[in-house]
Amino acid sequence: MTTIRTGVRERAGVREWSGLAILALAALVVAIDTSVVLLALPSIAAELDLDASEQLWIIDAYGFALAGFLVAFGSIADRLGRRRMAVIGAATIGLASAAAAFAPTPELLIAARGLTGIGAAALTPSLYGLLTGLFRDDRQRSAALGVFMTCLMGGMIIGPLIGGILLSSSWWGSVFLLAVPVMALVLAMFPYLLPEGRDESRQPSRRRIDWLSVPLSLLSILPIVHGLKEFARAGADWEPALAVVFGVVVTVVFVRRQRQLDSDARRAPLLDLTMFRTRGFSLVLFSLFAMTMLTGPLMMLNTQFFQLVAAVDVLAAGILTVPPAIVSVTGFVLMPLIARRIRPGLVISAGLALIVVGLVVMAQVSPAVGPWPLVVGFSIVSFGATPLPTLGSNLIIGSVPVEQASSAASISETSGQLGYALGIAVIGSIVTAAYRLALPPVPGLSPADRAVAADSIARAVELAMSSGNDALHAAAATAFSSGIQTAALIAAAIMATLAVVTAARLRHIEPFGRSVENLDTTPTNTGSGTAPHRNTMKENQS
Repeated sequence: MTTIRTGVRERAGVREWSGLAILALAALVVAIDTSVVLLALPSIAAELDLDASEQLWIIDAYGFALAGFLVAFGSIADRLGRRRMAVIGAATIGLASAAAAFAPTPELLIAARGLTGIGAAALTPSLYGLLTGLFRDDRQRSAALGVFMTCLMGGMIIGPLIGGILLSSSWWGSVFLLAVPVMALVLAMFPYLLPEGRDESRQPSRRRIDWLSVPLSLLSILPIVHGLKEFARAGADWEPALAVVFGVVVTVVFVRRQRQLDSDARRAPLLDLTMFRTRGFSLVLFSLFAMTMLTGPLMMLNTQFFQLVAAVDVLAAGILTVPPAIVSVTGFVLMPLIARRIRPGLVISAGLALIVVGLVVMAQVSPAVGPWPLVVGFSIVSFGATPLPTLGSNLIIGSVPVEQASSAASISETSGQLGYALGIAVIGSIVTAAYRLALPPVPGLSPADRAVAADSIARAVELAMSSGNDALHAAAATAFSSGIQTAALIAAAIMATLAVVTAARLRHIEPFGRSVENLDTTPTNTGSGTAPHRNTMKENQS
């Protein structure tokens, strides 16, 4: 690896920055793949004659697989090699995306999307680990993570825009084919630009991976994600409740096994629980979870408003997502630079406070005003949301030894996936409840039709268009706006509290690049040897 040594710090050269370009490109495509299917779903449903359950599974199969395998694959990547795991993930995504593009049946499309999620679970934490291996200098790693997060988070925002452009000129399969040439390029360039990604200063561990922990990790996450999504789709019921309870029980079993394996001389735990003893690690992880839960579903609500209330086509709906994407990219680039002069905890808390402002602006939405409060408000939210994933990821990865980078990143990504699933359930339920309460009586609407209209804004608009009932469309649009207003104000109140907590609890962290020279040689006990911590969060053990 090309490096320039200054004291105890290693500074990256041309090869490392070129490697970052490949990592960021892979992250961009994975992120786009997460959200691009939202706009393509109506076309897919019409072409393949999908029922409601099949449409839901096309979206959920990817998320289920991604959330379920992240922890296992992140830990395995740290032990078996991050580049090796990244190559497996990229190849899987490329092949599965090609299969999804030409899937002739709903079953094959669902299977292909699930396989794509498995590939993304193998690739994403490996990318974080590889990036950490490339950039050992604290300031450079912060800047590199800013570029990486710009692609990873920005890709989710521009996904609908990319989908709108592709769907306006081609068939629905084109949204999946986008990943194929990019993953081929990634596979071609990985061997030349990226090291294997294991810490060469450490002796290889003789402890084997505890393979029983792998299915336990899957069974602890998948039922919870499934139960939360079912709550969002069908409301309170015994089946999703049982799934969540089962997942929680298995999680307890999984955690107890990891604690037992910590002292096992032959087998290593899949998840090193000592990472959670760092106060900053746990708080940043919870903050990422909460922020994703409260703001993640907003993009879905925005696109629903654009198409169902403002009645714009898919391309126009995609264009309306451009302003948030632009400010998001700007924020991801600026935050690492700001954190060199201002304490990261203060930058993060200021970002959360800005999210509160954006949510209040979004709460001004109404059919009469149009979509602009959502566009402006979500742009503010998008900018305010950039410090936490950018600086927080640096704090999380920087608080653990180098050889645990992929595992720490997988935990961070899993918290985001769980937060998004819970957000869909919680925010979706709030919007639905407020929508039903605000839906007024519509003259000439039968009780059966009112029940259909009260189910969702989509069904109300479909019924209004089929029956020519403009009064129903107007009433449903007003009620849906009321639901968005309620959810935005509740989220704003919670985010304001979180901003205060992060300001108080993360104020001890120095600006990036200060006092780093004394961190690279500080050993810490990891249960399998010693390795350097690289961030001041190590000083605060709970």
